[in-house]
Amino acid sequence: MISKINSTLRRDEGFSLIELLIVVAIIGIIAAIAVPQLMNAMDRGRQRRSMADMRSIATANGTMRVDTGAYAGTIAGLVPTYMQVAPANDGWGTAFVYATGADTYTVTSLGSDSAAGPAAPATWINEPYDPDIVLTDGQFTIAPTGQ
Repeated sequence: MISKINSTLRRDEGFSLIELLIVVAIIGIIAAIAVPQLMNAMDRGRQRRSMADMRSIATANGTMRVDTGAYAGTIAGLVPTYMQVAPANDGWGTAFVYATGADTYTVTSLGSDSAAGPAAPATWINEPYDPDIVLTDGQFTIAPTGQ
């Protein structure tokens, strides 16, 4: 009788294969939900960093315009008088595109695809998506909305 009880106790120790498979499936479902949200949050962070750097360039450029009557020819032309350190790259590590005209300037971040213009639409996007961020004369003319 005692040996029968001991053998029953030994068989009940540990987890069954079904229990382990259920746990692995649950972890997989949670990862499938969490990873895209994390990637989306990281992309939004890069957008916000790029936009903040572009605003800093715009503020320094506006101050230079008031002082000298002209915008900087390059972003580096704002250093050291109007900015301590000029941001060279956007949140994705791509260099900002800076252009000046007679009385205008434009700062462009090429966004997540590092290419000018709209990205090829993905199958889940209903309209063309343009990851570029463009600031012209201190105003964002192309920027992410509601993200």
